Amino acid sequence: VSLADQGYFDGTECHRLTIAPSTIFVLQCGDPTATGTGGPGYTIPDEGGQFLSDSNRGLIGPFTYQPGDLVMARSAGPNSSGAQFFFATGPKVGLLAAQGTYIVFGHADLAGQAVLEAMMGLYQVDETSPYGGGPTREVMVKSVTIVVD
Repeated sequence: VSLADQGYFDGTECHRLTIAPSTIFVLQCGDPTATGTGGPGYTIPDEGGQFLSDSNRGLIGPFTYQPGDLVMARSAGPNSSGAQFFFATGPKVGLLAAQGTYIVFGHADLAGQAVLEAMMGLYQVDETSPYGGGPTREVMVKSVTIVVD
């Protein structure tokens, strides 16, 4: 909320759009450098339930995922979220539930999901991309407004 109120996300490019058959379908944003490595210079603690240690995966959390979810991105370590987020846009996003550590903090309504699907339609294969491809044109966040129901 603080970053949105400060305009941190305004005019930023979404840097990751993946629809490769072997991956989950996501549109990732929130990095003003559009590289996947940028952030606000701090991290926030994990919240929203109990996170348990697992020798194979590091952590297991309480979250499940469905298309349309707005999810906080983080690195593999605990308490490592900053500003990046992603929209879950396809049915394979449910595979993340085996880990369950990405915090869900919103969900697109039906109109929003239609917009997300249209953006995912911009995908093209790009072997030079670390994600295997990306959009045919820039996908930008014009602004973020926080609405609490």
